[in-house]
Amino acid sequence: MIRASLALLLAIAVGVLASNTALAEQPTATVQIVPDGELTVGDPVEVRIRLTHESGDRVLMDTAVVQMGGMEPSAPLITEISPTETLVVFQTRSFTTGTFEVELPSISLQLADQSLTDVSLRPLSISVTSVLTDDSAPRPLTAPDLLEGQERTFTPWIVAIIGIAVGFILARFIRQRRNAAAAVGPVPESSGIAHERAALGLDESLQAAEQCRQLASAVRARIAAEWSLPASALTASEIGPALAAAGAPGAVVLRTTRLLEACDRVQFGGEEPTQERLRGYLQLAEAIWSEGSNGAAT
Repeated sequence: MIRASLALLLAIAVGVLASNTALAEQPTATVQIVPDGELTVGDPVEVRIRLTHESGDRVLMDTAVVQMGGMEPSAPLITEISPTETLVVFQTRSFTTGTFEVELPSISLQLADQSLTDVSLRPLSISVTSVLTDDSAPRPLTAPDLLEGQERTFTPWIVAIIGIAVGFILARFIRQRRNAAAAVGPVPESSGIAHERAALGLDESLQAAEQCRQLASAVRARIAAEWSLPASALTASEIGPALAAAGAPGAVVLRTTRLLEACDRVQFGGEEPTQERLRGYLQLAEAIWSEGSNGAAT
């Protein structure tokens, strides 16, 4: 009788231990939003999912683009940090304001015994505010392209390389501007800028691609006038380093790049933005305008 009781207790203890071990081996997921703070229209944000699992487990996830509610669609970037940790990152942003519910897809893991298990993720809420304050002044840049200390701005060597590529164009453009100014005499500062500012708007009767073309053209004209750059000859990826080399404020550099890249996706990538999203583009243009004026004044 005593032996039977001891055997029963031993069996229960073994069962509990096995159960605890099985629970400890279950994969877990920690979700983080970076930056975890106030976002404005166009600011980049990452949704990071850190999976902890057993060595030998393998993440099975489709790398196709995922719809993320009011945020921009994104494809996951999957990185193995260690044999027991995998990082899944969605890079996104929003060009409209509001609080958005983001549904994250479940993630499947193939375990060492070839069985599959799913890790379900709770929905996230991400809030995005206007680039402009109530009095139409631009908000400070709250989410620069910085991720864990790795600056995604324009380091000196990048500027130098691109500067070599566009240097001849810049020099020729500046020389032509000076020659033209000497020939016709001084032009009142407000004439061209005021005209461009008046053109800064959206005609909702036009197709989205044409609205984006006109908006990007107005911003490029502003940049050409204020920073002496051949803006119409530079691509969206080239214009940021050129602005940085010309001494433009960081907010102007980043927001100009974001706006022109977004307009390119509509003009040449076939995206069909809503009118609300187009108004977000206009917010960025207005912020670029004001920030550029402040930067030039200093």
